[in-house]
Amino acid sequence: MFMSEAGKHLDTAMHYLEEAHKLLERGDPYDACEKVWASIKHATLALTLKTLGETVPPKNVSWRSFVKEAFMKAGLSEEEAGKQASYFIDVRDRLHGGCFYGLTYEEEEHKPLIEKAREYLGIVEKLVKKSL
Repeated sequence: MFMSEAGKHLDTAMHYLEEAHKLLERGDPYDACEKVWASIKHATLALTLKTLGETVPPKNVSWRSFVKEAFMKAGLSEEEAGKQASYFIDVRDRLHGGCFYGLTYEEEEHKPLIEKAREYLGIVEKLVKKSL
């Protein structure tokens, strides 16, 4: 278990991801998508808190730019940081927005985003732990 605030966000992220998989097994993709979003959001908050000292972007800075900057400061290349920031935005808009709020689950569209969550959490955890 982590002790820092960033660590608490990581622990929460892992908890939500496990809940998401349980919900999928029970045939509830809508709530599962919301839990995946919660997981990705908490993991990202851990990263931005640890690398940038903030959990929300400054005024006039987009979430994509904010998250990309955090990944780059943690040591990823600009290209890889951009990919991870894009994943964050996709989960927010497609799983949280389209699936959970829009009540539209399309396995072909949404399942790959769900499956990639564990990989994203692994990357973030490694970067955050490196700086703990």
